[in-house]
Amino acid sequence: MTISDRRNPAGTRRGFLRLGAGVAALAAPLASPAVARGLQIAQGAPKKLRLAHPAPTAHGWHIWAEQFKKSIEDKTGGKIEVQLFPNAQMGNERDTAQAVRIGSIEMGAIGVGLMNWVPEMSITDAPFLWQSRAQAHRAIEGAFGDELRKRSLEKGFKLIGWTDLGFRCMTNNKKPINSAKDMVGLKMRVPNAKAYIALMQTLGASTVAIDLSELYLALSQGVADGQDTPAAVAKSNKYYEVQKYVSKTDHVLTIAYSVVNPKAFDSLSPDEQKAFLAAAREADVYLRNYTEKDEREVYTFLKDKGMEVNLKVDVASFQQACQPVIEKMPDLFPPDLVKIARATPA
Repeated sequence: MTISDRRNPAGTRRGFLRLGAGVAALAAPLASPAVARGLQIAQGAPKKLRLAHPAPTAHGWHIWAEQFKKSIEDKTGGKIEVQLFPNAQMGNERDTAQAVRIGSIEMGAIGVGLMNWVPEMSITDAPFLWQSRAQAHRAIEGAFGDELRKRSLEKGFKLIGWTDLGFRCMTNNKKPINSAKDMVGLKMRVPNAKAYIALMQTLGASTVAIDLSELYLALSQGVADGQDTPAAVAKSNKYYEVQKYVSKTDHVLTIAYSVVNPKAFDSLSPDEQKAFLAAAREADVYLRNYTEKDEREVYTFLKDKGMEVNLKVDVASFQQACQPVIEKMPDLFPPDLVKIARATPA
């Protein structure tokens, strides 16, 4: 039984007495030792959490999920079990977020899908918001993260993990990208999020919204010329098979989220909640370290796979071109959150 399942009336004291009375009235043989053993087994069964995401198993979301599963099962001695559902088995990002919100599954690893309910989460996708990864992590662990956790909870999501997927790059099949002006005329895939649509259009590209779970196929069929994801995602999702050029623009540090249904979390005992949050923290740190290491090696990997790699991009041209995106979209990038983020020590 998952923790979101309704409790069987026989599991309550009143229900058990009612059941006992009915059994006594019907026939004594039903109250056999075998039945008693069965009830004890059911009562001692582990609580099960289902964690879904739309990405392949090499993606950072799944790496976070596997580490969380290992950690919480160890910390609770198996009293909590985590079942993982990768590869969009439970639907795309929006589907996963909705399922967590209504409680049909307990947990999800998602990105822009959360912004359908909490548009302020777009702040983590603001271009060139951070001076460094360390600044981003300090902000997330401080007042900036506290504010986003509060706003998420108000909309039905308990935000418990921050999945650092790495700095984004530009890939495409048309031409090398050396500066911002090279983006003009490209048809770029974007997630279904206003922030990314605005960013690409500001750079002079046209856009087509495609879910991450459908992106490989779309690129292989030429539905889009290119896309922007962290370089590690280009590796894990094998975009090197369907893209020719990659440029290290580092325009957004992709911070996605792990969320749990608040009622599911509240149904855990205090000790289980403590173990849960500790396991989520460990998974955050584990993925952060994994991503940083992978980032140092990924461009060599992509080059070995046949991509033309550009590590000397005119990043300043991208910074200048993208500056109006934050200023013109206060609904997505609330000035108070921008101020908190940029005031965090770098």
